[in-house]
Amino acid sequence: MKRDSNQHNESPAQWPRRILLIGGSLFALVGLARQWPIAGKSYMEFIEGDGYLSLILGLVMIVLGFSAHLLIGLEDR
Repeated sequence: MKRDSNQHNESPAQWPRRILLIGGSLFALVGLARQWPIAGKSYMEFIEGDGYLSLILGLVMIVLGFSAHLLIGLEDR
């Protein structure tokens, strides 16, 4: 019975938030894995590396996941 009441109290921004955070984490991990020897690279080598775009996409998705309730229009929660 408590489970049903918890599902009704769940914010409408929870699913998009979870999807963005999990997807962003996956993209960021893949980007880091493809860029791995980061310490020895110069700035241009880092930017031109294989995993740069997926790393940046993952970081952007994580930030959007944290602000999902604002994007949906639920500022009061």
